[in-house]
Amino acid sequence: MNRFVSAGAIVAAGLLATLTNAYATSDPNDLSPANRALFTGNHLASIKEPAVLIYDFEKKGTYESGFTDTVEADITNVEQDGGKDLSFHFLSGDHHVDFRDFEDYIGNPVFMLFLERDVRELQRLTKGNALYFRDRIRNALAGSATVTPTTFAFEGKNLTGTEIRVQPFADDPLNERYPRFAKKTYVFILSDDVPGGFYKIDTVTPDPLNDQPLIEESMTFREMHAPGAKHASTKTSREAVADKTK
Repeated sequence: MNRFVSAGAIVAAGLLATLTNAYATSDPNDLSPANRALFTGNHLASIKEPAVLIYDFEKKGTYESGFTDTVEADITNVEQDGGKDLSFHFLSGDHHVDFRDFEDYIGNPVFMLFLERDVRELQRLTKGNALYFRDRIRNALAGSATVTPTTFAFEGKNLTGTEIRVQPFADDPLNERYPRFAKKTYVFILSDDVPGGFYKIDTVTPDPLNDQPLIEESMTFREMHAPGAKHASTKTSREAVADKTK
């Protein structure tokens, strides 16, 4: 079993199933550089005991109201062979998205959850088909995505990493059906120097009539802490969801 990808099959149907099924039996050498970095990287290798990864999520732009929130990746168990059991608390309140747990997983599936929410949003905004957007993203990662070295600042240090950049809809002959989103760009920044392997995922849809983006959504790594510890200044998404249900 290829645990880099097959664990995603336990998650509800969507981009997760589309992508993981596509690569479950693939030889890593046959994958594009972007897909190798995303799907076969051992992103959680440095984590040897249960921990919580916290990501800051932000939505902004001219199209509709923005918000800030958090995403939590709870590593609940570390297997002897290095596989991880994970659960996710993805945003809070009206923005919360339910995702099922991953078991004995190698890699960090947080990027797939980000993309799954993204295609659901595209479906909502365009009245299009989420499956169609999933396929465009999958095909672009396998083909037109660029992979380059990059540097970024984190906690006062300059770190090195890999940037994956792709425009899944730019060359779509049917993008006149969703012209506002045709030039949407996806950027992934990965680094072995960041716990969990992903420093930032950013999507930008430009607004041709404004210097500000039509919509920009980003998820940026903030910190890793022990289970049960709380960040001093920000309520976690798990707590926000609990408060809303009281």
